Amino acid sequence: MNNRFETLAKAWDSNPNRVQGAMTFVDKVKELLPKDLSAFDVLDYGCGTGLVSFGFANDVKSILGLDNAKAMVEVYNQKANTIGMKNIKGEIHNINDEDLKENKFDLIVTNMTMHHIKNTSEFIKKLTFALKDNGYLCIADLKTEDGTFHSDNTGVEHFGFNTDEIKTHFTNAGLKNIKLNLLEAIYKPQNDYEVFYIIAQKWKEKNEKNNTNIT
Repeated sequence: MNNRFETLAKAWDSNPNRVQGAMTFVDKVKELLPKDLSAFDVLDYGCGTGLVSFGFANDVKSILGLDNAKAMVEVYNQKANTIGMKNIKGEIHNINDEDLKENKFDLIVTNMTMHHIKNTSEFIKKLTFALKDNGYLCIADLKTEDGTFHSDNTGVEHFGFNTDEIKTHFTNAGLKNIKLNLLEAIYKPQNDYEVFYIIAQKWKEKNEKNNTNIT
């Protein structure tokens, strides 16, 4: 990620398409997960100003938002303080250089962030490492595009993804019950872009009897 997000932070939520895209992701994740999330500790990686986080805030126990842009995290925490939500906090983190703590989260979500991460396979492995057994990893991002999605490709590491390759990365990370499908299409004057979602569980053989399938 890059300093472009530092300058965009204050106006980030003013884009209605961006807000709607985040809510589409949140709604899809809720549709696929167990109905009761009240005991869930959640990580929102690449949290930005918290559009995804605040979509889960009333449903879960706690949410940690991590982002590499200081200004985004500041807006995130300001929003949480203004609303008076004590179960949400944001912190600065660079997944390219830093690890995550093991076995911390019941759910990890990341929306339109992965194409800014250098090593996709390592990113997925680090997120999986941070999941509790039977926890869920949910990612939404662009399918392969021609490089025109962003007006400025500074900090863009991938022009979308081949979804078969992403599914392979999930399998190699030890994730099971993988579900992958189209989430939405984004229409811009220069082209149309497809966004996929993928969701799976961290499932160890010893926990097979306790496994909860994705609906």
